Amino acid sequence: MRDHSRVVVIGGGMFGVSILYHLALEGWTDTLLIEKGELTSGSTWHAAGQCPNFVGSLSMAHIHHYATRLYPELGERTGQTAGWHGCGGLRLAYSEIELDWFRHVAGIARQVGYEHEIIPPDEIARHHPFLNTDGVLAAFRTMNDGHVDPTSTANAMASGARALGARISRRNRVTGIERLPSGEWLVRAEHGDVHCEHVINAAGSYCDQVAAWVGLELPMVNMVHQYLVTEPLKALENLDFELPVVRDPRSDSYLRQEQKGLLIGPYETEGAETCFADGVPWSFDQELLEPDIDRLMPWLERCGERLPLFAEAGIRRVVAGPITHLPDGGFLLGPAPGLVNHWLACGSSIGISQGAGAGRYLAQWMVHGDCEIDTAPFDPRRFGPWSCGDYARAKGIEEYQHMYAPVLPGEHRPAGRPVRTSPLYRKLTERGAHHTEIFGWERPTWFDHDGYREEWSFRRNNTFTAVAAECRAVMEGVGVMDMSSFAKFMVQGEGARAHLEHILANDMPERDGGIALAHFLSGNGRILGEVTVTRLAADRYYVLGGAGSELRDLDNLHNGAPEGGVHIENITDGFGVLVVAGPRSRDLLQGLCDDPDSFLALRWRRAAKLSFGSIATIVLRINYTGESGYELHAPMAELATLHAMIEQAGMTFGLTDFGAYAMNAMRLEKAYRGYGSELTNEVTLREAAMERFISSRKPFIGSEATREEPRFRLVLFEVDAGDADCVGSEPVMQDARIVGVTTSGGYGHRTGKSLAFAFVDPALETAGDLKVVLLGEHRRLTPLAAAPYDPGNERLRA
Repeated sequence: MRDHSRVVVIGGGMFGVSILYHLALEGWTDTLLIEKGELTSGSTWHAAGQCPNFVGSLSMAHIHHYATRLYPELGERTGQTAGWHGCGGLRLAYSEIELDWFRHVAGIARQVGYEHEIIPPDEIARHHPFLNTDGVLAAFRTMNDGHVDPTSTANAMASGARALGARISRRNRVTGIERLPSGEWLVRAEHGDVHCEHVINAAGSYCDQVAAWVGLELPMVNMVHQYLVTEPLKALENLDFELPVVRDPRSDSYLRQEQKGLLIGPYETEGAETCFADGVPWSFDQELLEPDIDRLMPWLERCGERLPLFAEAGIRRVVAGPITHLPDGGFLLGPAPGLVNHWLACGSSIGISQGAGAGRYLAQWMVHGDCEIDTAPFDPRRFGPWSCGDYARAKGIEEYQHMYAPVLPGEHRPAGRPVRTSPLYRKLTERGAHHTEIFGWERPTWFDHDGYREEWSFRRNNTFTAVAAECRAVMEGVGVMDMSSFAKFMVQGEGARAHLEHILANDMPERDGGIALAHFLSGNGRILGEVTVTRLAADRYYVLGGAGSELRDLDNLHNGAPEGGVHIENITDGFGVLVVAGPRSRDLLQGLCDDPDSFLALRWRRAAKLSFGSIATIVLRINYTGESGYELHAPMAELATLHAMIEQAGMTFGLTDFGAYAMNAMRLEKAYRGYGSELTNEVTLREAAMERFISSRKPFIGSEATREEPRFRLVLFEVDAGDADCVGSEPVMQDARIVGVTTSGGYGHRTGKSLAFAFVDPALETAGDLKVVLLGEHRRLTPLAAAPYDPGNERLRA
């Protein structure tokens, strides 16, 4: 075994071999995969092998669809077949909410390009004559679905990778990873050590143990999943087609044909179990767990009701094995936080369907610096240390038990929460605040003053009136919101300004108290992050980012930072933030400020250090609502005291609590972009219509690429909506042609307009004949040349 390789992949399951194969396709062939046993000997070999297209995320849909295109072609590409069965799929719906989910996913399907249709119960029998459709409202039929033999598929990609020059070392356990002073990685293995530029942790159920070697903790648990294979059935012997894979949310199971028998896999909705809490033994190789069929009986009985053929079958074998699960049901793919050229590719609970696309897009990311889809849904840095341990276990179980339940807009499930709270959490909860979870933080979404719970839906729900009242209160008087979840950093040192100028596209403030909105870009000009930079002194800058971007922003800040000349500190947990916004915010706060003259002198987009009742505060005269307002950044330990002062004084001014739902509605009315929706690694600043934030005076990372012509343009539209607003990922149509995609949307309560951002062909920025497919209905779009609320920013300056 050679002692140097450009890339070392640890783990020979579906993810590992796919990455090896796709790196080779991209031209990186000086690569080595090291596997402790035989290829697929972890959890890949015992997987059921289903490959569904149906998924509610546009990025994930691209990943799933790629598998259903690649696997049928592997035999021709590599000379070794994947054992592809292109039988199609049926997902059943029992409620109107599930039907709306189908309609939303159908819009995603049209963009990704897989064949689909929503069919009524009486048509299901044409595709599956043995299915009982009692209680079923519809089925989502996917013609391109199928299943594979996982071992054959992985070996086919391994064969293809070898043919292109990649190397594989089997029966060679990796025992450690070290970072060398040269910047390279040293991978220690039983058959010899290897130096490499890049290391990829694709170790499946062992990924947490491999991560621990470099000081990382991963939010992964191994769940016990079981499926049954029946004896052959006479009813299937003469069938001249293969039955589609059925996914049934009533029995929480997948039900499919396996040769002339059936394969049934339930996901228990209660009593699900984890395994190997202390780590999977290294000797666990091509092994299974002891089956416990009694635990599955309630779900198997429902399977028999839905598929009576199953009730007649004898059980041939039960397969029970560990499957990795993450808190959000996704996987980890991308840079490890805080490490250079260390990549994660692990944690998938449906790795056969996701492995092909994961390999493709990680290879693009590594080789080209970007990939062609939004990476946020699977970027490992969406989780922090808060997400491990008890939280990961609780969330992993919850996610497993909701495998076939849709995640509805605004829904954040309760297991494991709360983990990160501000000092106001309990107080606001008692006042009726409902919270969403973002990067572990509990952020208020809306305030329930009537004692009812939110009824999550793809349509306007029972929060509509309450959110409208919050928006009206901010527009007419003054509101306060806890935004302590902001990511916060202090960048200081004699080289601080030069470093920020290099890594951010906008010019940095020239004077103390200046504020700049700025963006991290890739070398290709794609948007990697958005931050607000406040100059506190010539060598001291306060940097704010979105809560979910904390670790990504920290990595971007450290990118190329000179040793000694720049000190970067993450102060997120040390500072809280209160947003006080509305036309009466100035009057309220001036009476509390220890230096009211300096407070009154503070202009829009300026900052100052001021005290409120001796609480030292950084005051930024900016906010996301579009009203005159302020952000007060104070030590977290004193936030409750500051809030109480504002609350007491606010009684005179009719102070109202507001949450993220109202904030989102108001930012749409101001045409403010959101990082993670409008601003992603797929687009450039020019494509997002953000040219004014590109410096023309300096070179910066990605500056050359910002000169390129945009492939598409971001436009704010008014939507001729009914009882539903856009949520993002809806297709934009011109006649029968898809010409764009929405990124976010909602109802603007101040303007009475349903609004949505969408990327469209640059030639269609002002087109008047565009429509959006919103829950199956074609709704007219009217492009807006300016923000529909206060386009001249007069209220902000007031």
